[in-house]
Amino acid sequence: MKKLVSLLLVAVMMFAVMATASAELLGPGNVTLKRLGYTCPWDVNADYMVPIMKEATGYDVEYFALPAEKADDKLFSEVSGGADYDVVNMGVNQWRTLLANGALLPLTDLLNEYGKDILAGNTEEVWNALKGDDGEIYGVPYMFPHSQEINSFLVCRKDLLEKAGVTELPKTITEFYNMLKQLKEFYGDEYIIMTGPLVSASEGIVGSWRLPRCITSAFGIFSDWMIDDEGKVIYQTEHPKFAEMIEFFNKLHNEGLIDSEWAANKETDIQEKFVSGRAIIVTGSRALVNFTTAPMLDNGVIATIDDLCYINPLHGDDGTCKFMESEGFNQISAVLKNSKHPEDAINWINKKVQEQLFICIGVEGVHFNYDENGQIAPINPIFANERGDSYYYIDCTNAADYQFQWPSRIRKSAGQWHAFSATTLALEDTSIIAKNFLKFMPASEAYANSNATLFNMLQDFIMQAMDGVRTVNDIPALEKELANEDLEDVRAELQAYYDGLAK
Repeated sequence: MKKLVSLLLVAVMMFAVMATASAELLGPGNVTLKRLGYTCPWDVNADYMVPIMKEATGYDVEYFALPAEKADDKLFSEVSGGADYDVVNMGVNQWRTLLANGALLPLTDLLNEYGKDILAGNTEEVWNALKGDDGEIYGVPYMFPHSQEINSFLVCRKDLLEKAGVTELPKTITEFYNMLKQLKEFYGDEYIIMTGPLVSASEGIVGSWRLPRCITSAFGIFSDWMIDDEGKVIYQTEHPKFAEMIEFFNKLHNEGLIDSEWAANKETDIQEKFVSGRAIIVTGSRALVNFTTAPMLDNGVIATIDDLCYINPLHGDDGTCKFMESEGFNQISAVLKNSKHPEDAINWINKKVQEQLFICIGVEGVHFNYDENGQIAPINPIFANERGDSYYYIDCTNAADYQFQWPSRIRKSAGQWHAFSATTLALEDTSIIAKNFLKFMPASEAYANSNATLFNMLQDFIMQAMDGVRTVNDIPALEKELANEDLEDVRAELQAYYDGLAK
């Protein structure tokens, strides 16, 4: 990864000299823009939303998507090869890497000229986080609309739990382990007891965890970088319960309580294992239940939606439970230096912000109505059919308006609302929500160039330790490997940033 980033820097410097941006706004109907987004499971140019976007903005746009595997490598290699996408919609860490390597166009003047609605839709704190060292803005925000969503949980076949004698869902890590043992003793090898992991391309580095965060919560582990009780920045390997967490998952593996193919599974694999009825428990999210619930009802795997239930973040036996807040950047969109139409790119995004209600929710009386409380009530199935994928085509939002509009989107499927109600809406103890001190951190060189490498090394070690290839005795060796990849330089940047926040 670091070698690729170095090549990116050299290539971007070369292409930046060669690139010549258009000098004027061409306007809708006079240009075809190119937009690259994260991976998704459909043809991004054939979706129903494509003509809706044209209707809302007047612009013709050709859409592209990153692959599900090695998306970072693909993105950086395309940029280093001179890609001229007008808009790239990406995770915050991808954005930080491209910014640190000089691949992005400064947007301040363009936003002042063509993006006034974009600027008005977010706070000064957000815009400061999108600035480079030169004070210029280099991206536009698509903010996550809920600050305390439980976006990682376990989806269970309630009917199979009850058949095995499980009448109450576990709340602690020991209760959870005992439940898995009870299921294994009852069903043997008839079912996969628990399958995973859920790796979500739309949630950046947080969505790339190979262990369910609703289980790591019981060990007080909720991020790769955390702050200890002394105010010091620590890496996940330095957390006092990291070794205990590793040993717990290794025990689950050795006792056949989790999918033997866990390390190799992709999201489509775990969806198939759950939809087909082969697995009792699956690592879940709103997106997963949106894709799996209807097929399970259709194929008779479950009789009703109430045959599903959900396990929220687990507590340790000592009461420990930490789950990271969801407030922050969902995605960031930026304009590459090689873009041929930066003026129109910003104008296009601005028009999308102006038409946010139409794009995200639809037409009143057709796709939604306002209920007696003034809230948006979607009209299904037309809302789900014609606005179900709109989130993928958003590059920036008016954050306050979207926070009001977004709850209606959860109701686009019965499965999604069922899970959301039983997890996020059912959360009573908000003290488990841990602050993400990095959520508005501006781009910094060491973090941008090295953190993805560190994170991937961490995840590889965790999978190897789960399978028994490495053990907790190898943690010191891992930490030396991480140090060789500039972990201390990254730590120094994060500590300086945190110390500044604390003043």
